[in-house]
Amino acid sequence: MRRFLKIKLPTHPTKRVFPPRLFRATISTNQTYSAREDKKSTYSLHGKQKGSCPKCKSPLPTQLPTCTQPACGYITPVPNHLSGDYFSLFGLPSIRDGAESSRNPFSIDVKELKNRFMQLQKVCHPDRWTQQGEEKAQVAANQSALLNKAYQTLLSPRLRAEYILSHNGVDITEMDNMDQEQELMMEVMEAREELENAEGEEDTHLRTERIETATAELEDAIGKEDWAQAKRSAIQLRYWESFKRAGQGLEIDH
Repeated sequence: MRRFLKIKLPTHPTKRVFPPRLFRATISTNQTYSAREDKKSTYSLHGKQKGSCPKCKSPLPTQLPTCTQPACGYITPVPNHLSGDYFSLFGLPSIRDGAESSRNPFSIDVKELKNRFMQLQKVCHPDRWTQQGEEKAQVAANQSALLNKAYQTLLSPRLRAEYILSHNGVDITEMDNMDQEQELMMEVMEAREELENAEGEEDTHLRTERIETATAELEDAIGKEDWAQAKRSAIQLRYWESFKRAGQGLEIDH
């Protein structure tokens, strides 16, 4: 747990920035979902060609190299191009597409992501493979563990942003220079003091508002490939989430 030195700062009015207005796109056969009104940035969950089972030649039900035909029982470890790309694992455009894709990898439909997660887990759930031998059961367990990690990463806006940043060579463990770090620390301490002085519903509102604002700024910065701003917003979001969890009496998650 990080501890902050409490410093009494002069009281300044806090400028509040509200997240840009979002809209929900009409669901079509291409499964395109929420996006910003001013930018074609949605990452659509779509059906990629899944291939055929190399053993029984039946179509594979998901991206996983796992066949569900009763008489087949084919299962093998997830290949690197999927295990190293959580987006492709769930049928999203590859994170390796980078500038070649006009869509924003941060903007995904969480409800559809959950549906895809459930579909994938049904295929490789360890209970399904217990009667297929120890080796296949272990492969299934490894696939299931990978899916859990990938799902939790993409489900969380902060972890999703950090994952995207890491794939673009951005290290968020520290700011790029001392001036930026001092500026951010000053902002964090001011926010902490403001929250300590707030009570009840006002306290809850302030914590939630800061998280929503940082999340909206993250989405915008990643869509523009403004990695410096995305990094700053990701670090801010980490602090704001910690403050919210602390206010709820929960363990602070780093």
